[in-house]
Amino acid sequence: MKYIRESKTNCKKCYRCLKNCAVKSIKFEGENVSVIDEQCILCGLCITSCPQYAKHARQDLIKVLEYIDNPKFTTVVSLAPSYVSAFGKNYKKIINALKILGFDDVEETAIGAQYVTREYIRLIKDEKMKNIITTSCSSVSMLVGKYYPELTNMLAPVLSPVLAHGKIIKEKYGPNTKVIFVGPCLSKTKEIDDNPQYVDGAVSFSSLSEWLKTREINIERLPDEDFYNTPFSSIYPIFEGIAIDIKKKLNISEFCGKIGKYDILSVSGIKELRQMLEDIRSGKLHNVFIEANICRGGCINGPLMPDNKKLSVADRISIVEYAKKGNIQFDEEYRNFEKTFEEENIENNMPSEEEIKEILRKIGKDEEIKQLNCGSCGYPTCREKAIAVYQKKADLYMCLPYMNDINQIMASTILSVTPNYIIAVDENLLIKEFNVSAQKLFKISRSDAVSKPLSDFINPVDFEYVIKTKKNIHDKKVKYDDLGIITKQEIIYTPKNNMAIGIIYDITDEEKYNEMNYALKMETVLMAQKVIDKQMIVAQQIASLLGETTAETKVTLNRIKRLMEDEVTDLNEW
Repeated sequence: MKYIRESKTNCKKCYRCLKNCAVKSIKFEGENVSVIDEQCILCGLCITSCPQYAKHARQDLIKVLEYIDNPKFTTVVSLAPSYVSAFGKNYKKIINALKILGFDDVEETAIGAQYVTREYIRLIKDEKMKNIITTSCSSVSMLVGKYYPELTNMLAPVLSPVLAHGKIIKEKYGPNTKVIFVGPCLSKTKEIDDNPQYVDGAVSFSSLSEWLKTREINIERLPDEDFYNTPFSSIYPIFEGIAIDIKKKLNISEFCGKIGKYDILSVSGIKELRQMLEDIRSGKLHNVFIEANICRGGCINGPLMPDNKKLSVADRISIVEYAKKGNIQFDEEYRNFEKTFEEENIENNMPSEEEIKEILRKIGKDEEIKQLNCGSCGYPTCREKAIAVYQKKADLYMCLPYMNDINQIMASTILSVTPNYIIAVDENLLIKEFNVSAQKLFKISRSDAVSKPLSDFINPVDFEYVIKTKKNIHDKKVKYDDLGIITKQEIIYTPKNNMAIGIIYDITDEEKYNEMNYALKMETVLMAQKVIDKQMIVAQQIASLLGETTAETKVTLNRIKRLMEDEVTDLNEW
């Protein structure tokens, strides 16, 4: 199932999404860009980093509305505690807003989080696992399962807070309950799809904000409503939140760095997480309990916050203050919150060394010195990009330095071989480009022409018009008597550098041919006129003769007619 949808018309191929994708699960092929679902860890950075809004998260809103409208279901929201930072001063209005939208009840996901903390404490006390990596963040679980499969056995075998909470809600409200998670996380959508026995759908904070606008619900006008008996585990959304919760429940100093055999570490952000996983893989880290979060700074910096909200210090403070109001008590009744995690094998065919070199050779990088590793394509090195090309994840020519070289060669070639005169001037009508044909025409080198006023060579009035009005001139015929040429001109304004570029076509021969052709046509017309005149004279002469004969014939026929009428028989007498 597709969790990130692409808008191909919006995508401008800036490769920013690829640059921000730590696992390079984005495919560029021709004019198409797509997320490779089986390789994606749903961190959401491709969505938040795209300046063109070309990627969108899948939403369950239609499904949720169907649940709400069905009277046989009880719909209960599991609200992520990061709602406090998501909605700022209006966070106390959200419970009422959700009920107005049609939900039957609203609870805090932190209720599930406190039981997850209890399970983490149990694992720490057991000391059976070599290392423990928290699994509250489903993107972290996917990152390990797909890209560090040998470390999967270090993932804490515990449900995430939302799944644990969903389990509790369904036990509380009965089998006809539909649990809807509302939060800032994209990867929870897939986690929920994979575990439908606990939670039935997800609505992001950003989607909730739009939903309220569509329903014309102004949350500022709604009355406040607080949760009853908020758990301290609502501290989860901030960096070190899980570690703080564990220490609080164990009644030990917040500044204690070790519990039992485990060093307690908190790591957030994909780059930092990958470095940490590499250290575990290489044996540098052992006997560590790692609070792991894919979003830098924690869930309060989730990808689906309303209005693209960014993390601030104030957000962290608001969550801390909110959690302080809570308690650390929870129901001691045992529930099974265990979960197993499996390796996810990703097939990535690797090219041979010769195949990598051949791909690099095709874009002029056959020598190591030519491999700039500039990262403009989204890959950190030319080699990694070549591997992606082999794996059909990248286009061969999505290389900015190579395409710049090609463009420069093409531009230089065109300027050198074109018979047209190309002159570019700045806003002061000083020459900035003067191609080979122009140099031949004016008998001056490019270096001598550049920076000189255009008026030294031709009348600059049309160029001046284009610069001032920012309007192009097309197909204008201009005659230069002093140069003995007739031209057709295209003068184009370039807003980026406020220049006017003139492409001047020499149409002198064409005009001379047209003049000769016109003269030939006129001569032919005159000859035709003479022939017509002669023909008219002959026609008139023939007509005159025909007129005389016609008259004589008419007289004779009239006489014969009268003879017959008078029955005259003496022809000699007649």
